[in-house]
Amino acid sequence: MEKQEKKPLSAAQGLQAAHILFELNTGAEEILRMAQRSGLPEVFWGGPLAPNLCEEWRAFVHAVVTAGLMQNAPNSVLVAYLRDTGSLLEQAEGHSDAAPQADRLEDFVDGPFSAYMPLLAHERQKECPLLFFRRLGLSEDGDLADLMDADALARAQARIAAVMAMLISAVQDKLEAYDIAAE
Repeated sequence: MEKQEKKPLSAAQGLQAAHILFELNTGAEEILRMAQRSGLPEVFWGGPLAPNLCEEWRAFVHAVVTAGLMQNAPNSVLVAYLRDTGSLLEQAEGHSDAAPQADRLEDFVDGPFSAYMPLLAHERQKECPLLFFRRLGLSEDGDLADLMDADALARAQARIAAVMAMLISAVQDKLEAYDIAAE
């Protein structure tokens, strides 16, 4: 099998590709539809915990793109992407004109984003779904465990795990196709 040649991208184009990967996978409507189709309780996709679910998913996606850049892009592109975290979140939430709130950004980076990074950076992706459900309070011993019976929880976890695996693979495949230049 012949190895396919990588498409060259400038640092700016590589950064733009990373932004697009984040944006394509973090729209609120799509996240909530995924949650509903996965069998999560309505409180997450049509109730007061929908913002929590969206933030958790965005943290996972941001970590996936970051891990992909760590493997496939120069450090200058990785650092530029991480510097854009605030604006990426603001755009994903529909507040593109607002300045990122420093406390909220710090909470995102130090909280959910930092929870996923060690798993992805050390090739322990299979642990991400369990962490996702634990952080939402839906693990067997979580605060919201009573919202789902064990079978429903297992089915929802399996569906979300499949979506996470596909996302990781798609981001990795896309970034591997490029030869991203340093700034």
